[in-house]
Amino acid sequence: MAESAAMQAVVEEARKFAAVDSTILIIGETGTGKEMVAQGIHNASSRREGSFVAVNCASIPESLLESELFGYAPGAFTGARREGKMGLFELAHGGTIFLDEIGEATPGIQAKLLRVLQERQIMRVGDDKMIPIDVRVIAATNKDLRKLVKAGKFREDLYYRLSVLTLNIPPLRERQEDIGPLIDYFWARACARLGKKVVLPQEVLVALLKYKWPGNVRELENVVYRLVLSGEASLSQLERWGLLDKRTLAPVIGSQTSTAEASRKSCIELRGTLKEMEEAIIKTVLEEEGYNQARAARRLGIDRSTLWRKINKVWRKTCKC
Repeated sequence: MAESAAMQAVVEEARKFAAVDSTILIIGETGTGKEMVAQGIHNASSRREGSFVAVNCASIPESLLESELFGYAPGAFTGARREGKMGLFELAHGGTIFLDEIGEATPGIQAKLLRVLQERQIMRVGDDKMIPIDVRVIAATNKDLRKLVKAGKFREDLYYRLSVLTLNIPPLRERQEDIGPLIDYFWARACARLGKKVVLPQEVLVALLKYKWPGNVRELENVVYRLVLSGEASLSQLERWGLLDKRTLAPVIGSQTSTAEASRKSCIELRGTLKEMEEAIIKTVLEEEGYNQARAARRLGIDRSTLWRKINKVWRKTCKC
């Protein structure tokens, strides 16, 4: 799903990072796929046989987060298991631990994480002995940690420990070439999971390509799932969900009308330049295949990524996207 030059650069850098064992800080807006990238780095690394353990530092209160990360000794506190509990760092021994939303970690947790990164040892809550660990740490944030450091809200020493290697994931609005392949992937997966066969109309696809996706890949996946679950896909649905406004709808509806008129023709009108004839063939094959990109690509004898690039060019020109 990395068709854009920006995302291809991220993938290439991630491959290089997977070959070494240094700590990584992944930076990107909410929903850009930071955990997916971290998982990919782990799977491509020498630690792939070990565990990949993910924890969201913002979703667990500090008092619980400490025991979740480092475990606790028998009888450490009221309600604790009699035999104690192993923490997530111990579970990730030999593998990778992913600390999401690290910018939300409290000062107390930051201090303990710094100690772990420095000493490569952890101490369970309520215990007095150190436990050596062999863990790669990948952290992620949607905040500017350097600004937090200047504001005194994030430890400078921890920041430099975490950012040995840094990976920036661009938002979806800055890599629009990836939107089409992602729609194709999520649509096929949603249809398979829900046991439905739902056609994605051209006008809806164009509208999805035009949308800015403030929630990035996560929002795109959710919208596609809702469309498939509904059993239909229409512009009215997108408008109800706040994904369209009248200014956006106007050019899309115009293209819908012209497409409907073209679909009533019994054959392809091969007129104009070679490029125009190619566009006409692509549009017709897509219509005949119910806008199933996989089948259309097979008929045209090209791969899906090539088809998506051609679709984007044709529909962006038609709809002035």
